[in-house]
Amino acid sequence: MLGWEFPPNITGGLGVACYHIVKSLGSLAPVTMILPTVASGVRLRGVRLIGIGNLELETIFTKKEREQIRSKFRKRFSKLALSPYPVGISGGKILQKSSRVLRKRKISFPLKNILDGTELYGDDVVGKVEFFAEICGKMIRKIDFDIIHAHDWMTFPAALEIKKLTGKPLVLHIHSLNTDRVGLADQGWVFRIEKEALHKADLILPVSHYTGDMIREHYGIRKNKIHPVHNGVRKMKAFSIPKKFPEKLVLFLGRITYQKGPGYFLDVAARIAARHDNIRFVVAGGGDKFARMIEEGAYRELGKKLHFTGPVDRKKVRELLAMADVFVMPSVSEPFGLVALEAAQFGIPVILSKRAGAAEVLKGALKVDYWDIDKMESSIIRLISDDKFRENVVKQELKDLEKLSWEKTAGNILSAYSKIRGL
Repeated sequence: MLGWEFPPNITGGLGVACYHIVKSLGSLAPVTMILPTVASGVRLRGVRLIGIGNLELETIFTKKEREQIRSKFRKRFSKLALSPYPVGISGGKILQKSSRVLRKRKISFPLKNILDGTELYGDDVVGKVEFFAEICGKMIRKIDFDIIHAHDWMTFPAALEIKKLTGKPLVLHIHSLNTDRVGLADQGWVFRIEKEALHKADLILPVSHYTGDMIREHYGIRKNKIHPVHNGVRKMKAFSIPKKFPEKLVLFLGRITYQKGPGYFLDVAARIAARHDNIRFVVAGGGDKFARMIEEGAYRELGKKLHFTGPVDRKKVRELLAMADVFVMPSVSEPFGLVALEAAQFGIPVILSKRAGAAEVLKGALKVDYWDIDKMESSIIRLISDDKFRENVVKQELKDLEKLSWEKTAGNILSAYSKIRGL
């Protein structure tokens, strides 16, 4: 298994999902997981975790091999920087900064100077992805395995290299697509990597049927290779925290990027704030649209009715969920949306975009088109003003959650492997 984000080094839901998937899968089959880095003290039963950045490469490669790798990447570390999460800097500026920084980078061994886990993306993510692929390809001769299982585009070059060298079946786990993050207009390096890997894969595991449909429509993949496997949910003990204000709290929690639909949340907040005094709105998270959203909120004179927290850690996420009265996910494109399940666990009624994968499993949640501000507004008002309706929504959501677990997800993955010929 090849991963990129892994606790405690996580940026979004990818790392959380990978952790629970490999943890649960490890109880069903032996797993070797290769990552850029593994934090000290992280151990999982049945799982061998290998962090490239933790290795002393002198013990793996000969002097000649090390010199070949060093020479190769000195020449290649000058490509355009990319990230799965928009950073709010123009492509030209990124390219100039990336090239300037990376031309000065002298690669040494061990790899802690390159894949140290402190910044999995950053200006040199392309170099890191290619470097990861190179080292995985060199290492794989020392590992016994039956299946290559790769999570999202950062690991796909490594997965393709391993498949080329070994001929072993390739399984791609799709948590997010380039078309989700930046739309169809951008069909650059990441899109091409995704498309090549998807076509060469033996089995594709999208986290929702919605994402499976996107793979077929935008990447031209035949349906019989696609086997959706929904994410699970980790059982957590919900709690509540008294608010320091009397109003009801409506929460948006996620990256402040176009994909997540924060602009639509701000639109509905402005409309409700003009008509109701008993509701406040909180936008929690950071992203390339963060400054723009603050400016827009000020322009609309929302004042104390709208709050921006900036980036939040896991502890703060739970505290916000413990105070919220309604959770809204107006995503333009959301492969799954784990945070919606977490909100439901806290007994919060959830309003989901119809283009969110979580809507397939959280059937009790209210569904709206991400652009339908009228429906979003009426749903929020009804959940706040109609206690009986709210209770019924929460009751159904909790019932939906009983059907979900990471153990079930792992079992579904293992069953999906049987679709690969020869296994």
